[in-house]
Amino acid sequence: MDLLLFGTALMLLIAVERLPRLQLHASPFFRPFFVSDFWYLATGAVLLSVVMRTQALPWAGIFSESIRQTLAEAPFMLTGGMALVLHDLGAYLLHMMLHRFTLLWEFHKVHHSSRTLDWLATFRAHLCEHALRHLLSPVLLIILGFPLIAVGMASLVTGVWAVLVHANLGGSWRWLEPVLITPRLHRLHHVPATSTRNFGVFLSVWDRLGDTLVTDPTAALQPTGVPGAVERYPQTWPQQFVEPFTRRTTYEQTAYKAAAPSYDAQ
Repeated sequence: MDLLLFGTALMLLIAVERLPRLQLHASPFFRPFFVSDFWYLATGAVLLSVVMRTQALPWAGIFSESIRQTLAEAPFMLTGGMALVLHDLGAYLLHMMLHRFTLLWEFHKVHHSSRTLDWLATFRAHLCEHALRHLLSPVLLIILGFPLIAVGMASLVTGVWAVLVHANLGGSWRWLEPVLITPRLHRLHHVPATSTRNFGVFLSVWDRLGDTLVTDPTAALQPTGVPGAVERYPQTWPQQFVEPFTRRTTYEQTAYKAAAPSYDAQ
């Protein structure tokens, strides 16, 4: 059911993104590397998610049957809210690790390689990253004993919001930024100069607490790409699949930290 709702919301977002007056930049629907990114959507975001959730079901509540029973009997508003907060917190923590550990960063570079941010760029991520994201959020919540409907709702909200913040949408969303990550805030994360900020997916509170939020309205929103390799990083799925296994580069955080003060949170 959550996949059906997600698909419906995705279609609506795609339609909205095609309205010229709402677009940040003019861009064709079938833009470069559309097929590669659609493959990421079909395999990593959908197929792998279904397989991993299905495999997690027999392990539901394995840590504590009493906790699972308590969660099952609790009001949906409570379990759904808890699942959403934990789902988003898990995504934030994993995102930070993807940037701060060299091995994980090699896989996460695939996501940052998008030169065009839009709804489909959301799903460009190495299969290993997709697996980690599914494992840390929906699968772990299932194992902890959260009801499937609560986990599905949390995945739906964060999934739809992830597409929204990657979408090619302009306009001012700053009134949402005290609470939520907006397309502008996440676009800043994809700009090399501010790529070590704005790790959140849904709530902006994690970045505020972790001092990783940048809201500077004068910060550049272009170009997007892999820090230090904006023009050089490969763009096709086969190349990107093998790239993390063949490269042994180091994420130059020192350079980004030196530049960070000019983008302090406002």
